[in-house]
Amino acid sequence: MNDLSAYPITEKWPAHHPDRIQLYSLPTPNGIKVSVMLEETGLPYEPHRVGFDADDQKSPEFASLNPYKKIPAIIDPEGPGGKPLALWESGAILLYLAAAGSWVTPTR
Repeated sequence: MNDLSAYPITEKWPAHHPDRIQLYSLPTPNGIKVSVMLEETGLPYEPHRVGFDADDQKSPEFASLNPYKKIPAIIDPEGPGGKPLALWESGAILLYLAAAGSWVTPTR
């Protein structure tokens, strides 16, 4: 398991399950796309609500993950080579999850 403490976003939204994909999002059309893909692929994930009402997406912690300050964004603790991977933009995340879903095992 990889340590996610190197990501400042985990200060605001601590990972209770650091072995799972960390999803930072909100139920908007783009946010829902990623949630649905995670559910359909069976990849384990931990959701974190980024509240627009509180301008969470503009916080320094969120901007450290996505400098464009838009949801969704993810951290995969078991990215390529077993190293954590941060990713944003729903289309890029969907492509990544589609590839990840093809090799994931139920014990991941």
